[in-house]
Amino acid sequence: MTTEAAALRAVQGTAARPPGELTDTLAGLMCEGGADAVPDVARECARHALLDWACVALAGMREPAVRIVARLHDPQWEPSVGLVPFTGPSAPWAVLVNGTAGHALDYDDVNSRMHGHPSVPVVPTALAASALRGCSGRQLLDAVVLGHEAEALVGEQFGGAHYANGFHATGTIGTFGAAAAAAHVLGLTDAQARHALGLAATQAAGLKCMFGTMAKPLHAGKAAMNGLWAARLAQQGFTAAADGIEGAQGFAATQCTGLREAPVVSERWAVQDTLYKYHAACYLTHSAIEALRALLARTRLAPEDVERLDVHVPPGHDSVCNIAAPATGLQVKFSLRHLMAMVAHGHDTADLDAYTDALACDADLVRWRERVQVRFEHLPSAKGARVELHARGGAVHAHYADVGVPREDLPAQWRALVAKGRAVTRGVLAPGRFDALVRCIETLERQPDLLSLHEAITT
Repeated sequence: MTTEAAALRAVQGTAARPPGELTDTLAGLMCEGGADAVPDVARECARHALLDWACVALAGMREPAVRIVARLHDPQWEPSVGLVPFTGPSAPWAVLVNGTAGHALDYDDVNSRMHGHPSVPVVPTALAASALRGCSGRQLLDAVVLGHEAEALVGEQFGGAHYANGFHATGTIGTFGAAAAAAHVLGLTDAQARHALGLAATQAAGLKCMFGTMAKPLHAGKAAMNGLWAARLAQQGFTAAADGIEGAQGFAATQCTGLREAPVVSERWAVQDTLYKYHAACYLTHSAIEALRALLARTRLAPEDVERLDVHVPPGHDSVCNIAAPATGLQVKFSLRHLMAMVAHGHDTADLDAYTDALACDADLVRWRERVQVRFEHLPSAKGARVELHARGGAVHAHYADVGVPREDLPAQWRALVAKGRAVTRGVLAPGRFDALVRCIETLERQPDLLSLHEAITT
């Protein structure tokens, strides 16, 4: 076991958790000493998460859902070239708006251990807390690492039952990650951290039936805002049940089948397992997209050459990304059949402007998607997909893809995220300003404060 893994194991604990021990572990993470075990590689991964969230949120500020949320607070609000500033008494509202923007395009990162999108609740909350208290770049990165870790610990203890029961983990489990990140930056005591967890537990919400609507990104914004409220209220002496997660009629008892008897112990920090999107659709569709792209590149078949397309995916995809006949651009992001038609016809699934209501009703795509059959089966990976292309004339071509494997080449991942960020912020940030943002995040660990970062993303 590496030194880094041993330090993480000490943070996680290895014994079966009696009632209250998950709260004990989370409270330990949230307090100021929680970052003592964070290694440099985790901070490097946190920089990646910060860059990706910032760029996707900046691109999302012009979305109708964000405009509606922002104008509830300021009826005169208009999207500018930056995020809503995190300073002053409006900080919680800024977190809500910026958090909603970060998920409005459904282009933000994912993490299998929390069963959702880890950065969108955590990063804006940590930024708001840093504006309230002030902290260094290293402290912000530590907060992002610990927020991801808290989400993973809760997500792993709940298992997949919470998500399978219809709860959107980004909205529910993300609230705990947001509270953990804010608590760390604000310097909460152990007792305050426990109250913050109770306050997070009683506010956490989000339903999967909202996928394909404006309510889904609102889950992320609310998780971020509620996490900030939880930490700030606890800091001021506001109390809540200390066993809000594990207790009778608590979060675990009411929103899943209870906690696992023993912890899931990992030798990697959760932020190291964060996956990034390179298609602007639900992440569970990405393996199928990659598989079909590989098949078309290999066979050079045109759309009219395909008689039938069988998309084999795990059963859990049915309730997430299997909208059979999407009527809006938002719903297209959760429609395997329509996305397969887009790929077959050469549409760029990474293009944010591709997902329009007109595209959902495109006659050629609507006709072609009737050739697509989505079939459910257990595959080697919960995020994998096998696509079988039945060509006219009888030939059958198949390809399996799995986008659920974290990238180990971190410099290559950074370059890919810079390229993605440049693309999604085109028309939002001038090239020089984007380059300045990249340089700021690249050197964040050496910065004594966050003034440059806040200026780069909000003005």
